[in-house]
Amino acid sequence: MTTITKFRYPGLWSSEYPLVVNRLIDIIGKHDPEALHLQRSYQQLADFRPQLAKIEVQERGNQESAILSELDQRRDTLFNVIYGVSKTLKRTPVAEIGEHAARVQAILKKHGSNIAPANYTAETKRLYDLVADCRRQPDVMTALNEMKLMTLFEQMAEINIEFDRVFMERKKRQAETERVDVKAIRAECDKAIANMWAAIEFCMNEYGEEKYKPLVNALNVLNAYYKQQLAARAARRKAKQNVEAEKPITME
Repeated sequence: MTTITKFRYPGLWSSEYPLVVNRLIDIIGKHDPEALHLQRSYQQLADFRPQLAKIEVQERGNQESAILSELDQRRDTLFNVIYGVSKTLKRTPVAEIGEHAARVQAILKKHGSNIAPANYTAETKRLYDLVADCRRQPDVMTALNEMKLMTLFEQMAEINIEFDRVFMERKKRQAETERVDVKAIRAECDKAIANMWAAIEFCMNEYGEEKYKPLVNALNVLNAYYKQQLAARAARRKAKQNVEAEKPITME
C-alpha cells in the first residue's frame, strides 16, 4: 500500500522552513493537483508563499546580525592587538622600535583607545577616520610596517569596510520590510501541510492509489531526506557540537 511519510518539519530552523515548504509546494504543483483532485488543499498551502517570503527576508536580517557580530569582534580584536603591541614596544630599549611604537600610540590615542567598545555606528566612523589619518602620514605607515603590524592594520581596515557594507544593507532591508510572527505563520502553515497529507490519503482511497504513487514517492524522498538530516543534527547537538554555527540544510 502506498503511504505518505508524514512530516511537519518541527526541527527546521526558521531560515530553512520557507525553503522546504516551497519545495513541497513545487513538488505538488508539478504533479497536476487539479487532476489529482487536490487543487483546494494545494492552493491553501500555496497561499502561504508570500508569508514564507517574509520569513526569508526577516531571517536574512537575523543572519546579517550574526555576521555583524562576528565582524565587529574581529575588528575589535585587531585594534586591541595593534594598540597592545605598540604600547608594549614603546617601552623597548631599542630606540628605533620605541620611536615607531610611540608614533603609532600617539595616533591611536588621538582617535581614542576606547574605539572597540563603541557602538556599531560610532566605531565604524572612528576606524574610517583612524585608517585615513594613518595613511596620510608616511612615518606612521612606516612604523606599522617596521613593527610587523601592517597586515593587521590592513585587515582591520578591510573588515571595517565589510562591516559597514553589511550594516547598511541590513538597515535598508529592515526599513523596507515588516516584522512577522514566524512562530504563528509556521503553526498555520503546518496545519495546511497536515491538511494536504489528509487530502492525499482521502483521494487515494477515493480514486485509487496508483495515480498518486509518483506524487507520494516524490514527497517521501523530500521528507526522508530532511528527517535524516534533522536526526543527524539532533545527534550532533546531543554530542555537544555547536550546530547553530552550521550552514542551513539544503537539498540539491
